[in-house]
Amino acid sequence: MKERMRIGLYSLSSCEGCIVEILNMEDKLLEILKHVEIVDCRLLGITGEGNIDIAFVEGFISSNDEEEKIREIRKKARVLVAMGDCACSGGRFLIKDFGEASGIRADPIDKIIKVDYYLWGCPVNSEEFLILLRDIIQDKKPREISKTVCSECIFFEKECLLDKGILCLGPITRGGCNALCLVNNRACFGCRGLSEDANIGGFIKILKEKGIEVPDYLKKLSEVMKLGEKTH
Repeated sequence: MKERMRIGLYSLSSCEGCIVEILNMEDKLLEILKHVEIVDCRLLGITGEGNIDIAFVEGFISSNDEEEKIREIRKKARVLVAMGDCACSGGRFLIKDFGEASGIRADPIDKIIKVDYYLWGCPVNSEEFLILLRDIIQDKKPREISKTVCSECIFFEKECLLDKGILCLGPITRGGCNALCLVNNRACFGCRGLSEDANIGGFIKILKEKGIEVPDYLKKLSEVMKLGEKTH
């Protein structure tokens, strides 16, 4: 019998909602455990030692202790996955970096260590977790999502919130969630990060044309992206 892969579910500063989402898969989780062994997970009361095959890490880095923790996880993990909005981008707390100075530190984990794969969302989509895990186990290159949340929303024939004067980040946000918030009559708040071809300047122009107030963080983000383009 082929030896099961060793995986760890780790959390930094977070609500641990992504790990809870995975543990709530019930029957699907039992099927997963035929192929992998969870050797480290605080929520399950499991503390493992030694190297692991895959580390799934949720949460942002808020202290030097967490910075050291993520370095140690990286050292012992063959593959490391940033899991959830907080780990991938710093989460909603990252917005403070585009506003006034704050004592809160909220660094995405790839600011400190190399990340192999990203699972976006707040919380992550359990089906996407399964697909990524399967691809890693089978040594397949995971699929990349290029569509936006807006392009997914169209298929549900929902009235565009921007046309109703409501701020929605769907046009610049990476898809893959099947427009979950919009289907449930809520605006997209960008938890899956920017799409690859996100045009912040163009989006701001659309907001102004529709009479929607442009948030300060979008203005700052546009300035940062323009600066990045000049340095490349």
